[in-house]
Amino acid sequence: MSIFDEIRAFEFDHNKNHIFGIKSAIVWGHSAHSNSCFPILYLRKPKGITQEQYEELIDAIEIQFVKK
Repeated sequence: MSIFDEIRAFEFDHNKNHIFGIKSAIVWGHSAHSNSCFPILYLRKPKGITQEQYEELIDAIEIQFVKK
């Protein structure tokens, strides 16, 4: 069984409200078998760029999962 069988949808959240005290953008996976969701990926701001540069990257990012 693949993890992709457990996920019915993905959601990309810029996380501007800093949910759970996390400042990173989050990719959420929504469970195919229950009404729950869980974090799949956190996108942290690197120390070498400004907040404005990070937000520009987050606005332009496209994430794709490929089942192999």
